[in-house]
Amino acid sequence: MLYLVRHGQLHGPGPWGCSCPRGEEAGETRWAPTAEYLSAQLGDADFRLVPCSLQEMEAALERGELDFVLTNPGHYVELEHRFGISRIATLKNLRQGRPYTVFGAVIFTRADRTDIRSLRDLKGKSLAAVSERAFGGFEMAWRELQAVGIDPFEDLARLDFVGFPQDGIVYKVRNGEVDAGTVRTDILEEMARQGLTELSEFRVLNPMSSEEFPFQLSTRLYPEWAFSKARRTPEAFARAVAVALLSMPDDHPAALAGRYAGWTVPLDYGPVRELFRELNIGPYQRPPEWKLTRLARAYWWVFVLAGLTILFGVVHIVHANRLVVLRTRELSAINRALESEIAEREKVERQTHALLQEKRFLARKCMVVQEDERRHLARELHDELGQCITAIQADAEIIQELSRGHDDRLIVSAAAIQDVASRIYEVVHKLIERLRPSILDDLGLADTLRAEVDAWQARRPETDYELTIQGDLSLLDERLNISLFRIVQECLTNIAKHAAARQVNLDLKVTHEADGAWVELRVDDDGVGLEQTSVSSGLGLIGIRERAEALDGTFELVSAPGAGARIRVRMPVGSVGARAAAADCEQA
Repeated sequence: MLYLVRHGQLHGPGPWGCSCPRGEEAGETRWAPTAEYLSAQLGDADFRLVPCSLQEMEAALERGELDFVLTNPGHYVELEHRFGISRIATLKNLRQGRPYTVFGAVIFTRADRTDIRSLRDLKGKSLAAVSERAFGGFEMAWRELQAVGIDPFEDLARLDFVGFPQDGIVYKVRNGEVDAGTVRTDILEEMARQGLTELSEFRVLNPMSSEEFPFQLSTRLYPEWAFSKARRTPEAFARAVAVALLSMPDDHPAALAGRYAGWTVPLDYGPVRELFRELNIGPYQRPPEWKLTRLARAYWWVFVLAGLTILFGVVHIVHANRLVVLRTRELSAINRALESEIAEREKVERQTHALLQEKRFLARKCMVVQEDERRHLARELHDELGQCITAIQADAEIIQELSRGHDDRLIVSAAAIQDVASRIYEVVHKLIERLRPSILDDLGLADTLRAEVDAWQARRPETDYELTIQGDLSLLDERLNISLFRIVQECLTNIAKHAAARQVNLDLKVTHEADGAWVELRVDDDGVGLEQTSVSSGLGLIGIRERAEALDGTFELVSAPGAGARIRVRMPVGSVGARAAAADCEQA
């Protein structure tokens, strides 16, 4: 672990500490050039370092004595939860001449052990590791053991924590002192390269492979060490440190001294949090559960009392059930009498009609609120975030112009900023289009539906999409337009997810009948069809029905397994529901 402060920013000396998986050199020797590099790059800050332990680092953070911390990913996640540190860069570790931003662990035994060929075979055996809190030296292996049903603290004959260097674990396995061991990836290869061992002496358990990671591996891969800022460290200064780290050349003397190849943007440490969550450790630690046998010995009287309570409950339920049967018969007689009262039935029918009207009113209000919120959110994303992204791109371009002929690293960093800003803008643009398609306001429903169908055709070329539009769509108000567009979106999404169709036909037409103008949408596909339970329980289909009925329309679905599906939505143009929805939209 390594931590760091700027001289003059805090009281007392600035600590910086580290640990090496093989214990080959002190942290000060390895990381002092990096501190000197940062001091030279930032000019007005003097970075200082002192070797330290995990406990010393946590105590110093609690006292507010640190500006920056470099530590392993597991410890980083714990410190992030407890002290609010945040990563600004990830280490590019140099291993056998190549840089890597991820690493894992290897679980191994002697090659001549015929009784140990998989992780499950370790049950009842002994295992050597670094320490209970060692991320690469134990916790990674712990997760894989748990995945196959082995609790290392309960199911192993012995669990030896031997500390650093990790070479000692390899020797213990080779000498037969323990049945198996776990170390960080590349330890076995490095010891073999130095002639200390032979890879053929060991068998890797639970072997995994990755094209981009050539070392022997038994666990999932996790991001490398994180360089992080303390919660109180100013953001402007942290950004300057991040730029200095990301600008460090791979062959800089500081990188060579620390045996790494520079730094990269901070990676996602979500996999580390998943490990902690599965193991119930770190931020997700829960009080240990007692075994049933221990509970039974300590609280046998509670179990006896609970059993008696359950027995009493069963007797009470049987008695109550008998009373319920008798009461049910009485209620049935009363119900038959009530059914004969026509006036009461008419009252119920009126109440049902009123509830239906209230339901439709609430559905319309929900549609209005939902679309208004989407429109507002799309506008905020476009106006606020879009301007910020444009400003970032402009500033990056200015940096490029001002840096030409002076510092190529700034040009590269500025280009990277422009690239990231462009990708962010693309994501924001897609979100805006999903929230509120601008083409619907600019060109109308017909062109919006054509664009939506064309987009699905491009995403799924194996399916043939056909769209037919008939009649005058200018008669439709905004609420009908957005409802028809959302219904088409939901239909096409459901077909793509579940139907496996090769042909999809969409037919939209406006007709004039004796009772007024109507708009009708038909969506047919030749897919696998739907079970009756899916028809009644699918949230997407329920949403389509609610939209249609809120505008005084109807929804019909005809489908059977293997026979495709046909959806028919029919809504009046200028209906009471449509006019009310339009009025709600204007008020919103």
